[in-house]
Amino acid sequence: MNLHKHNLKLVLLATSLTCSTAALASHHFESAAALQDPTINQLDNYVFQSSRADATSFIMDVNHSPKDAPGGVFKPGALYNIHIADDSKFKAGHTFSLMFDEKGNYTVYELASPNAPVGSKGKEIGKGELNKKAELADGIQLWAGVAKDPFFGNSPGLHILRQQLSEGSYDPKIWTSVKGKNIFVGRKCGAIVLDVPNKMLGKTIKVFMTTAVQKDSSWKQVQYSAIPLFSHSMLFENEALKAEHDQSRPDNSQDMKNFVSARTARASTFAHSQKEPQVYGDKVADMLVPDVLTYKVGTPAKFSAASINGRSLSDDAMSEMLTLLLGQPTNQHITDQKLYTKDFPYLMPASFK
Repeated sequence: MNLHKHNLKLVLLATSLTCSTAALASHHFESAAALQDPTINQLDNYVFQSSRADATSFIMDVNHSPKDAPGGVFKPGALYNIHIADDSKFKAGHTFSLMFDEKGNYTVYELASPNAPVGSKGKEIGKGELNKKAELADGIQLWAGVAKDPFFGNSPGLHILRQQLSEGSYDPKIWTSVKGKNIFVGRKCGAIVLDVPNKMLGKTIKVFMTTAVQKDSSWKQVQYSAIPLFSHSMLFENEALKAEHDQSRPDNSQDMKNFVSARTARASTFAHSQKEPQVYGDKVADMLVPDVLTYKVGTPAKFSAASINGRSLSDDAMSEMLTLLLGQPTNQHITDQKLYTKDFPYLMPASFK
């Protein structure tokens, strides 16, 4: 490790002690723009083997409070983008984008690039209606609508964890000493479910998702998400870093490694889990940056602290990210409500009432 990098990590370790104690919860309630307009608030991402043997499924959850009103689920005119790279340089692959009107009807676009400039749409490949399955060209299937939020997390335990880490301590008994409450019980969300034939994909893909809005004649990327809990666990309440992350792309986010390494080294130090916390921090940073869901096409998806191979709806992503952050096996002790099915569109559709 060179001296400059070492000194930077020491500074980051010290300054990270001043973080606030707000609760963590996947990507829910992340960016400032999303707080003002929930229709562009990205919540969760999933990548896994489709119920069709020859296809892969991608899910993009948005909007923690969908409403039965014009533009109440998806923001009219915004772009909801699913980026799928076939290579580690993010040069080959696809971007599938959806644009909605006030009634929830949408147009689907396909771009033969996974990392094109913000606002790029490509060619139109089909249209669809809210809460109805759409069959598109080349065997692509799509559903967009209102669903029960499948995410689950121990909010009281996470609040205590944030407080303890800010004070320089960690007690692993917090997960069982408090009565965990899944604050997502009963919540609904907007969801985009995309099924893509494997023949259109590389053997190993790297996936991330973005939202973008147009202001005057230019487009702005509002939010970026891939790995669950990345911002909330690794960037905490550093709003400048979150803003940078939300406007980033995988090919220009390498500077995030120092912050991820420092955050993990600090947490694992307080957990007394690693003999060499900074070495462990570097290992985790290499795993999580760039922030993408890597998936070997045609295999069972599994998001874990040991490796990332997509993310299935049944994965306990919060426990796995806590395990990475703290450097030791951590169970959040919240029961999966299993708000999903084995068949397309996988999520459970929900009414507004």
